[in-house]
Amino acid sequence: MAKQQRNIMKHVMTGISYMIPIIVAGGILGALAKAFGGWDIGSAVEAGATPFSNLNPFTWTGFWWGVNKLSSYAMDFAVAVMTAGVAYSISGRPGIVPGLVIGYCSSQSKAGFLGGLLMAFIIGWFVNWMKTWKLPKWCEGLMPVMFIPVLSTLACGMIFLCVFSIPLSWIMNVFQQWIISLNGGAKAVIGGVIGACMGFDMGGPVNKTASMAANALGADGINGPMCAKIIGGMTPPIGLFIATLLKKNKFSRTELETAKTALPMGLCFITEGVLPFAAADPARFIPCSMIGSAVAGAIAVGAGCESVAGHGGIFVVPMMKNPGMFMVALAIGSAVTGITYAFFKKDMKQEDVQEEEAEIDLDINII
Repeated sequence: MAKQQRNIMKHVMTGISYMIPIIVAGGILGALAKAFGGWDIGSAVEAGATPFSNLNPFTWTGFWWGVNKLSSYAMDFAVAVMTAGVAYSISGRPGIVPGLVIGYCSSQSKAGFLGGLLMAFIIGWFVNWMKTWKLPKWCEGLMPVMFIPVLSTLACGMIFLCVFSIPLSWIMNVFQQWIISLNGGAKAVIGGVIGACMGFDMGGPVNKTASMAANALGADGINGPMCAKIIGGMTPPIGLFIATLLKKNKFSRTELETAKTALPMGLCFITEGVLPFAAADPARFIPCSMIGSAVAGAIAVGAGCESVAGHGGIFVVPMMKNPGMFMVALAIGSAVTGITYAFFKKDMKQEDVQEEEAEIDLDINII
């Protein structure tokens, strides 16, 4: 692997390592809130002047509504944390502020994980370029606290808003409408398409667009696609864990430990647990993930599974229509992903292990 490729991977993995804990916290809190507060806990407290105006956290409903709100905020900031982490890896602490701001913009504008990742590299390179500026000595102290955060956020933010956000939003809207239009055909088809999209970019724009299409259909009382959305997001992490059981010798120690954490994340409908594998081995893992999720979604929706809940993973399965068939579809789809990835993944060579330990250090401390 060329040095430049190793550096790019190091930056990506650093950002992902910062993002995973916030995804885990947000996903598990959301799953618990729906398990104990009900699938519709997010709408259980009447809106007020602020999100917390009418909250009484000392009631059962109020408490779990608050937990669900914490989950929502954590998930909202996941891409921002990843973008800031990658930008920090490239350019140091000056990259954190523009990374957080523009990463959050990416999340809110449907560009998602992929948009945030792209902008992280632009931010990192822009900040590094700013560091080469020759300034009078009297204003050198202002560079890290004023010039870099203000100018990098302004310049890179407008690059994102003017160049990337509008076309990405348009493309994703057209894509969403196409998915919704499939509802008039065979149930298995729309289930398979939504499942494949959920398994494609693990929380990225395609995943989120398919998720919003399922939500839109659910708002109209069509709840089959909601099952495809959930099962399509659960299958990749569970399938990854199965792959490590089948071919343990093909995975490094770090990958085996990551796969162990991916299993409970998958059960809680946290697809992002497999992002390290999707980033490190996209040509093999992503197709396997898509195939397994498509199979699971097609079987579940084709068999008549429906869900009024859009989140919650294993905790909302008892509330579904035909939950037994949902579990069968989940097992089959996960097995497909696990078996195919175990087969196609390259053997782990000794030099790869040494390179991973030497080049990719995920334990990054910001002082």
